[in-house]
Amino acid sequence: MQDGNSIDRMLNRRSLLGYSLTGLAAMAMPAGLLAQGNGIRKLNNRISLLSNGGVNQVAFDAGDGIVLVDSGAEENTDLLKSALDSLDQGPVHTLLNTHWHPQQVGGNAMLKSQGARIIAHQKTLQRLSTRYYLPHENRYQEPLAELSWPTDIFHERGELQSSAETIDYGWLVQPHTDGDIYVHFRQANVLAAGDAVSPLLDPELDWYGGGWLGGRVNSLDMLVAMSNPDTQIVPAVGPVMSQAELIKERDLMQEVYNRVLDMVREGCSAGCMLQEGALAGLERSWQDPDKFLYAAYKGMWAHHYNLAPNIL
Repeated sequence: MQDGNSIDRMLNRRSLLGYSLTGLAAMAMPAGLLAQGNGIRKLNNRISLLSNGGVNQVAFDAGDGIVLVDSGAEENTDLLKSALDSLDQGPVHTLLNTHWHPQQVGGNAMLKSQGARIIAHQKTLQRLSTRYYLPHENRYQEPLAELSWPTDIFHERGELQSSAETIDYGWLVQPHTDGDIYVHFRQANVLAAGDAVSPLLDPELDWYGGGWLGGRVNSLDMLVAMSNPDTQIVPAVGPVMSQAELIKERDLMQEVYNRVLDMVREGCSAGCMLQEGALAGLERSWQDPDKFLYAAYKGMWAHHYNLAPNIL
């Protein structure tokens, strides 16, 4: 929970916006990345970006095998296996899941059966091992088989030391779900942020799964603080981002948060927010503004006692 000063700073800050999606639609990668074929791009001499089925995975050559971030969707398991084989860096011995959505954990069972340990936040284990409700589909998601569950869970943060690389990982408090984490390859200066950032698609707030707009802004603040101008930030979907692009996304989401908060306090519904221009004048287009604002509205009400206790 935030202290009063942190809340005041969050509520009062109005950031200048400069976000643009120009050039992102083609999912172009930053200049200097080396194509390696088979859906692989090299971020540096030891880290590769795999984009199987449009979802990113990060593979680090640890010398004695691979440390992998996310395992993709189940239907793309063969693509993942092919990409990993083409790297010729040995088996995956450590996998980190950035959260529990199917697009991040579909290859868990395959990699675990081959001997990989799986590191994830405790909420990821909880979601994968029990059935949970999907309100937009009016059904329950059944638990995955135990072979897909994480083997190593944590609460706040952890660290791996592997072949002269320090790999930090930690909880991002509800930017997308309740189990989001970052994975920071400190020496390589590569930061895997999962769906806490979204340079290409509308930011997704899984409000029923714990994600909300305030958590997203706070998590973006954390990611900005741990990056620098040379950091390569890897989202779950879309092109690698620079710190400058990350700051622009953070500033945009802060502005959206401020607008939505003001409108909630005035009794505005999600539909009302769209009519009142909650997303107007921003240098970003929205593919489904109704869906985004509905999720933002539901998430805001789920947290209103912490943010604005005078709302009745």
